[in-house]
Amino acid sequence: MGSRWPRCCAISGLVVAVIGAVLAATFPLAYQSILNYELTLQPNTLQYHMWLEAPIPLYLQVYFFNVTNTEDVVRNKAKPILVEMGPYVFEEKHTRVNIKEFDNQTVQFQQRRTWHFAEQLSSGTLQDNITALNVPLMGAAYTLRFEPTFFKVGFNRIVKILGSKMFVTKTAGELLFDGYEDPLLDLAGQLPAGILPPFDKFAWFYQRNNSDFYDGVFNVFTGADDISKVGTMDMWNSTKHSGYYESHCGMINGTFGEAFAPNKNRSSVTMYLTDLCRSMTLDYEKDIENMGLLSYRYVASERVFANATDNADNWCFCSGGVCNPSGVSNSSTCRYGAPAFVSFPHFYLADPYYADQVEGLNPDKDLHQFHIDLEPIMGVPSQVRARLQVNILVEPDKDLDVVDDVERRFMPLIWFEVRADLTNDIAWWVNVALQMPVIGTASFFSLLAISLIVVAVSATILLRRRSRTHVMAPITGKF
Repeated sequence: MGSRWPRCCAISGLVVAVIGAVLAATFPLAYQSILNYELTLQPNTLQYHMWLEAPIPLYLQVYFFNVTNTEDVVRNKAKPILVEMGPYVFEEKHTRVNIKEFDNQTVQFQQRRTWHFAEQLSSGTLQDNITALNVPLMGAAYTLRFEPTFFKVGFNRIVKILGSKMFVTKTAGELLFDGYEDPLLDLAGQLPAGILPPFDKFAWFYQRNNSDFYDGVFNVFTGADDISKVGTMDMWNSTKHSGYYESHCGMINGTFGEAFAPNKNRSSVTMYLTDLCRSMTLDYEKDIENMGLLSYRYVASERVFANATDNADNWCFCSGGVCNPSGVSNSSTCRYGAPAFVSFPHFYLADPYYADQVEGLNPDKDLHQFHIDLEPIMGVPSQVRARLQVNILVEPDKDLDVVDDVERRFMPLIWFEVRADLTNDIAWWVNVALQMPVIGTASFFSLLAISLIVVAVSATILLRRRSRTHVMAPITGKF
């Protein structure tokens, strides 16, 4: 038996060496194939489980602009003096519900978003009083601007009877989720259709907390047949064109914002934002390190909210062919006709025209830039800072008493930041996954090297034994 083990070791070593060589050569491709599968939105994959309920903590930070000189604004056309209040911080959770799979490698779902107030992280309470523009009143006045005069006369009488004013003072909780009653909303049925939204109360997030339907119905590609399409929108609310904007501006383009294809390049990423009813393209800015991970930072640049003069592709975001100075996007078409215009916080990157209309704004890149950092190999978001501001356009109308003698002004009311950072545990697992091709290839090459050493040692022993046999045979024959 002892004479056979070198031969067995040599043969076994050769077999293992061949296996090691094959595995070392094919492991990177095999690993990439496995990784691509795990990054698809197919049941039981890693991406699917993370998509069902995001494991990364999300926070919504809300800031209000409190108007401190309302009487002077109304009587003397003074610039509004704004004082920023907040942040009011909420823990945000996303859950996918009503999931259906289709043969064209897409999955349909709705998303339930829930918010819980995090008082310990906030600067202020939900009982804080905030004075702001009366949105239902201003929205109705804006929507009536093209209606016949007799409608406006009737509206003036209603406003006078109800005692509605341009500004209201409400608590942060009422303005955010609870809502507050407004007599105008009660009279929505007596006004022309579309003048007022179909709600009994007004709040920025009224009826959205724990709602399955508010964000609409998503159809996204799973990436099963093409990993580069994972998370990309196919349809929203069963259509490929929202109808809120003309031409390509209304197309449902980009990802749904929480799944990105792997192997990113330093160009751009596009997301469809339901809160804006439009797509937004972010441009590569720089490489950055988050939690030990190399990431590409993609930022919303000036061209996102640029007008048609500064960015010709944005011509179809101009409502009625009228473009405002660069820096705001008209969202009135997807907000029941209310004069809602979205910008970056504090009119960051906007034409000075807007900031000059009020006092108290201080745009700052670090505080107000919209950006997302993606680890490029796996497409994992390592940091998200999604920041947007809602402004209401106030326009004069000589037939409407409440705005007959006002300055045309874009009034900042509120801005939001959705914040997300990769956790230490997930960052560790991503780092391990990124190192696996190197670790695996090195392991198999090590196995190959060890096997070849075993073969070499075994062959040496066999050769020595054979040479001894040849030496011993003549000596034995002589005697």
